[in-house]
Amino acid sequence: MTTNKKTLVIIAGAAGEIGTEYCKKLIRVKDTDVIGVIRNKKVVNVVAKNFTSVQCHLDNTTSIERSFENVPVESYKRVIFLHTIGEDKFNHRNYPNIQKLSTIDAEVYDTNVNSFKYILRYLVNRVESANENGINVSLKTAILGGVADKYAPFVIEDFCEAKLILRGYIRSYIDIFPDWFSGISINITSTITDSALAVRPHANTKDWLTPEEVVKNSVAELLSSRPEYKEIDIIKFSKNFVKGYYENHKSLYEKWSFETGIVSPAVEM
Repeated sequence: MTTNKKTLVIIAGAAGEIGTEYCKKLIRVKDTDVIGVIRNKKVVNVVAKNFTSVQCHLDNTTSIERSFENVPVESYKRVIFLHTIGEDKFNHRNYPNIQKLSTIDAEVYDTNVNSFKYILRYLVNRVESANENGINVSLKTAILGGVADKYAPFVIEDFCEAKLILRGYIRSYIDIFPDWFSGISINITSTITDSALAVRPHANTKDWLTPEEVVKNSVAELLSSRPEYKEIDIIKFSKNFVKGYYENHKSLYEKWSFETGIVSPAVEM
């Protein structure tokens, strides 16, 4: 049994706006060490004795093993893996003659699923081995999903399907390791980040969440030690929201086409 009562939080996507905000918040939590996982960009304005960054290609198992081989995962009482990565794309699907989704966009799958599943498997294997040797470590996994995922609106169905795959991984591991594995999906509405604005440069962000709001409204559940799977929704309501919007193909297309500047060839004809 480990005598260390501390928590280790591993944040994938720590250099992004939301990931950085989580770092800033969590380094102030007592008995908590934070590791920010980065690829190229550095985590800015986060300096503390209990914070370090690890450069890693999360879609590469060898990179993960090399980057984390000296991280003493087994010495912590709790490990929390927070995944804040994932690109979405507007997919017009030849609107108005909407084509069925035959497969998930490769870039959406890679940034959402591959960047999650390989490190999750690695951490599960490390914790499972520790627990088999009587060390007693718990592992909690958290993802950032979308409030709209359950509706899978056709314009971002690739993204929603990818996030549903992540939820499936979490539930599967809870079924396999109910004594020490738990998970949470933090579901958010549109949030002001550079990556979101790059996809939707013409969007009106008045009703979008800020990274600070996402963190403030989720950190307590993230740190909760309840052995369960949970979903929480963080929503900033818009006065312009209309019931049934997620099933209204015309409204969805018009909004996303305007915000992204991408027009379906079938509309241009």
